[in-house]
Amino acid sequence: MALDIRPYTADAVPAVREFNRRLLAGGAPADQQFPESPDPGWMPGLELFLAMEGEAVRGGYILRRQRFTVHGESIGAAHYRLPLSEGIVDRAYAMVALRLVRDALAREPRLYALGMGGWDRPLPQMLKSLKWRMSEVPFRFKVVRPGPFLRNIRVLRTNAVRRAALDLAALTGAGWLGMKAAGIARRLPSQACDPVDSFGSWADDLWRSAHAAYGLVAKRDAATLRELYPASDSRFFRVRAAGGWAVCLDTQMHDHKQFGDMRVGTIVDCFGPTDSAGKVMLAAASLLERRGVDLIVSNQSHPAWIGGLTDAGCRGGPSNYLVALSPKLAEAAGEANMHFNRGDGDGPIHL
Repeated sequence: MALDIRPYTADAVPAVREFNRRLLAGGAPADQQFPESPDPGWMPGLELFLAMEGEAVRGGYILRRQRFTVHGESIGAAHYRLPLSEGIVDRAYAMVALRLVRDALAREPRLYALGMGGWDRPLPQMLKSLKWRMSEVPFRFKVVRPGPFLRNIRVLRTNAVRRAALDLAALTGAGWLGMKAAGIARRLPSQACDPVDSFGSWADDLWRSAHAAYGLVAKRDAATLRELYPASDSRFFRVRAAGGWAVCLDTQMHDHKQFGDMRVGTIVDCFGPTDSAGKVMLAAASLLERRGVDLIVSNQSHPAWIGGLTDAGCRGGPSNYLVALSPKLAEAAGEANMHFNRGDGDGPIHL
């Protein structure tokens, strides 16, 4: 198989559409589709590459180059995003996935992958075999409204008996009483926080003063944050509290594979002095409660922010959100505490 991996240009759009059609016809999930434009408009600076066999697309991936700091020292790295191979539906192309990651490493040896859907998926299995450093980004949740939670949480509603029991608990209020007794659904007191429309010079000041306290963290200066969370995108709202900040989503789900029809509040991203993490998370969670969400969720890797979620009444659950560091990035990071969350990946576009 002669593959040529090259930048995605406009003339390849029809071949990408045909590639996506073959993936769907072969049974690939609906979210396994490559962008049908060289500029998908998600954020600036994305580099898209295609694996071509003649005029046919057999795979592709995206790089997003970033600056990180390791204990305050700046390094370059890139997010390895949405690698797709025709091998997921046709074993004749099983080696395309390996060719893609090797090509990406040749362009940027310091790579990371994030999310990936769980340990049993092909990408994390392949990266683990290539000696990438793998770990989970812990998942935390807080039930705000037990009734909608019990009626919608798919991971618990796995058979008719369980569904009936959960519906009864929601109807009678037994679920609310049980969660309240266990401290799962306790309401938070209102916290002082300042909603902000955009990230200004204050975010630069905060980045300069706080980033050296983190082992490994992607640059979160004002310019970067305005690209990730533009003021024109009404999905995101930003809060300042206790010398730090958080970015949140308030999303009404519809037949979501995990959350059904719940209204879910997500703490997407956060930053600040590590000793302010508890107050920042408490302020963000309290604000989401006041907005009327049914459930609050977040994935955070840094111990200070995990502890902050605990202070805000969140509990731990199973995580399918993984982070993988290429050998070169893992070497640069050493044993540093990493600050990764959904703001570092493509998670927000799926919520």
